[in-house]
Amino acid sequence: MTAMPAVFIGHGLAINAALTNEFSRALQALGARLPLPSAIAVISAHWSTPEIRVTSTQHPRQIFDSIEFQEELHEITYEPSGDPALAAHIVEMLHTAKIDASLDPTRGIDTGVWGILVHLFPEANIPVVEISLSFHVDTTKIMAVAKSLSTLREEGVLIIGSGGLVHNLYEMSKNIDTKPPSWAVESDRKLAEIIESGSASALSEYVLQNLGQSLAIPTPEHILPAIATLALKTDQDRISLIYDAFQNSTISLRSFIVEQPSA
Repeated sequence: MTAMPAVFIGHGLAINAALTNEFSRALQALGARLPLPSAIAVISAHWSTPEIRVTSTQHPRQIFDSIEFQEELHEITYEPSGDPALAAHIVEMLHTAKIDASLDPTRGIDTGVWGILVHLFPEANIPVVEISLSFHVDTTKIMAVAKSLSTLREEGVLIIGSGGLVHNLYEMSKNIDTKPPSWAVESDRKLAEIIESGSASALSEYVLQNLGQSLAIPTPEHILPAIATLALKTDQDRISLIYDAFQNSTISLRSFIVEQPSA
């Protein structure tokens, strides 16, 4: 069986879930060409916990965690089933790797999850679990988490990292079409070069060197899912660009896929 791809989506602002634009069309095209997964596991920038947690309810509620109330978002219903067995399997795999983890039977799925899946798999007919980030900024740990879960790809599980390579809400424009400043473009290109090299360690090192020092990475949570996705790459995989653009000036939508070349 060919391993499932692993995907990183620069999800941008939550309102993208309700928009029809080039980004949403790119996600729709990606969903149409992906192999049908048995389940989806999403590492979301929107959920941080003391230890790694995994949603384990059979019916995860849809969380509306946008910064501002947006009526268009609340008109969207996206309610896939959960997968308690997969959640337990993931926690067991993390424990085997000596990583603290637990099940969370009450947590639902946030906009970092359903906001992209509504375009990728609009029928909401594939079970979904969400995996949290640790409060502790440890890029080595996020790589270890990803590597410990890598065999899920061979089990038909689609692993998605949902975040953003450049994600600065402090400097963003309220206008979605405002062009990015030079520092954002340059940082995004540098990050793209590292990702294209296929080295999660190099990406980790760059993040640690620039975290809080660069306007591009003021906080870690949105770029950690990209490190996790890149850490899932094997020697048989290639990395391809899915989408490349900015919105609201300082929010990168750059997204990529890790996958085995077709025969």
